[in-house]
Amino acid sequence: MDVTVNERDDTAIVSVDGRIDAESAERLDTAIAGVLARGGKRVLVNLEKAAYMSSSGLRVLLGKFRDLRRVDGEMALCSLQPDVYKVFLLAGVHEVFPIYVGLDEILASSEQEKESP
Repeated sequence: MDVTVNERDDTAIVSVDGRIDAESAERLDTAIAGVLARGGKRVLVNLEKAAYMSSSGLRVLLGKFRDLRRVDGEMALCSLQPDVYKVFLLAGVHEVFPIYVGLDEILASSEQEKESP
């Protein structure tokens, strides 16, 4: 699994490519922890190319979601593949995370928030 982090305005876009399982979940954890260590408070996890997620990946996302909330930060997810979304549904956490259809949707939403008085 590959994890890349790109900054766009005040949002860190964490993109995952591959399977998120017990062996690879630590890379996702490390990437998001790096954003927090640099003072980042907005994380968007792009799961467009994540074909699979185990409970280990879900545990990492929930933990980092909590870490971000502790510093008044936020995390959203986008572009979940059907099998990955099913993991969220089965675990009952699909309502915990803001989930967007695509990257463009969340970035447009962010731009609208900035333009509001």
